[in-house]
Amino acid sequence: MLELAPFLDAIARADAPLEGKANGWQRKAGLAEFGNACAFCSDPLDLPSPKSWTATSLAPAQLGGPAGVVENWVPACRSCAAAKGLRDVVSWSKWKASAAPDRVALLLARRHAALLYAENHFTPLSRHSKRERLLAHLGSRFDKPRFRVYAWAGEVDGERCCLVGWSTRAGDPTATGEALLALQIRDGAEVLAEGRLSLLRLPTDGFLKALWALIEGHGIVLPLDVPGDGPVDPGDWRECWRHRVMDPVSNHKRVPMTGGQALPHAPRVLSTNPDSVRRLAQLQAAKRADRLEEAELLYREAIARKSKYVERVKRGLEAPMPRDEYRAWADEVRSLQTAWARLVSEQRAIDASTR
Repeated sequence: MLELAPFLDAIARADAPLEGKANGWQRKAGLAEFGNACAFCSDPLDLPSPKSWTATSLAPAQLGGPAGVVENWVPACRSCAAAKGLRDVVSWSKWKASAAPDRVALLLARRHAALLYAENHFTPLSRHSKRERLLAHLGSRFDKPRFRVYAWAGEVDGERCCLVGWSTRAGDPTATGEALLALQIRDGAEVLAEGRLSLLRLPTDGFLKALWALIEGHGIVLPLDVPGDGPVDPGDWRECWRHRVMDPVSNHKRVPMTGGQALPHAPRVLSTNPDSVRRLAQLQAAKRADRLEEAELLYREAIARKSKYVERVKRGLEAPMPRDEYRAWADEVRSLQTAWARLVSEQRAIDASTR
């Protein structure tokens, strides 16, 4: 039976609040941008009194907000900073309902610009995808509130086990609630614990698919560090996540994972560009022709060797081989013939469908 305590304790340890502070330059840039006023309520700030205001992050470090990006920091009076807390600004529904629409749009645009340089932006797009396509893909994700979840896969009592969990500090409650519902209904997850700490068990064959669905929902998926977990085996999901993109400008660069966050293999997304579709079709046709030619060559060489052997045995130039050995050889020749015939049939079916 799966013992939950080590996993729940690991989530509690990993989910400790993260502290982030703006540096002096970021504070000055924020004040200049907002005219020495609170970015949320627009009230003037009492700058000579440092305790009356602060620089707060639009996407907090707890949710992967980039501390080194100036767009992520804005000046705020103490009351607004306290009301926002550690929430993602997109989740602060009370402020969005009362603030001026242009101010809401401005801060959400700053948050968007900051998140472009946050980590955990894993996409199924290849590194050769155009920047515009990558930005569009990320933009649809950025509109959703961020949340943080932990994943673990390994063996428990000789049985493969895949787990996903989070705490009440994971982010927007609506987002985590929707994630919980989707994991149960769509992915067939079993709820092992629910409350301050949630833990779900996922079917092994649907684990990576479920993790990618969480990422597309703007979830930050992190590996859960469980004491006594042991070494990572080559088939482990963490070893599938070998690369990450740090920002869209350097999307063509892939940074090897060396002990940091991990990501699963993304589902392959094929281009719909007509030229790309045409080139892909040509490449596939060339590969099929090569396989067909190779299969025919292997079969004809094998049947030629067999015919030569039979002829030499008939003429008394070569001693017959043992019956079992000859049968194995004949079976090999027949398998080559079957493989060639199958490729011929497949090619004929493709030719017929394209006419």
